[in-house]
Amino acid sequence: MDKMNIFQTPIPLIIVAVVVLMAVTIFRRVRPQRRKWWQLLLPAVVLLSAFGADFLCRTDYEKIDLIIKTAKEAAVAGDIEQIEKMISPDYRDSSHNSRERIVTYCRSVLSRLPAEKIKKRYSIIEISGARAAAELEVAVHLQQESVYAMAGNIVFVKLKLYFTKTADKKWLVDSSEILEVNKQPWGWKKM
Repeated sequence: MDKMNIFQTPIPLIIVAVVVLMAVTIFRRVRPQRRKWWQLLLPAVVLLSAFGADFLCRTDYEKIDLIIKTAKEAAVAGDIEQIEKMISPDYRDSSHNSRERIVTYCRSVLSRLPAEKIKKRYSIIEISGARAAAELEVAVHLQQESVYAMAGNIVFVKLKLYFTKTADKKWLVDSSEILEVNKQPWGWKKM
C-alpha cells in the first residue's frame, strides 16, 4: 500500500494542513497589518479536502479490498448470486475451467460447510496495471451444527486471488488458488 496516496489515506493532507496552519500563524504574527480573516480558513480547507478526497475517490486497492469484504459477507450469508457477480466470465484455475464450475463448487461448499463468520487475518494486495493479486488468510468459524465443526469449529484458510480490471473499471476475480488449510499445504486438487 502506498502510504502517500492522498486518495487512499488522509494523513498526507492532514500533515499539509498542520504545516499551512503553522505558516499562516507565523505570517499573521510577522505581518499583523496584513491579517485577513480568510487566512485562517486555508488550513481548514486543506483539512476538509483531505477527508473529501479519501471519501469521494475509491482507489483500486480499496475496490479490491471491498470485493474481499463483500465475498466474506456473501459466503457467511450463503449468497451465491453475490459471489457470482464478483467472478469474471473468463475465470480459470487449476481445477475449475469456467465461471460456472467455480460457482457450482462454491454452492456445494457453502451448503456443506455453513460459516458463522469469516475473519480476515491479513491480506497483501499487489496491483500492476489492469491485473492484481491478493494473498490473504482468513479464519472461518463454522456453525456449531456443522458435521465438520466436531473436529474444530475454526478453519484457517490461506488463498491467493487474481483479479482483472474490466473496461468499466470494475475488478473481477479471474483465478484463485487455495494455498493452505490449517497451516498445511493445500490446493484445489485436495478439495
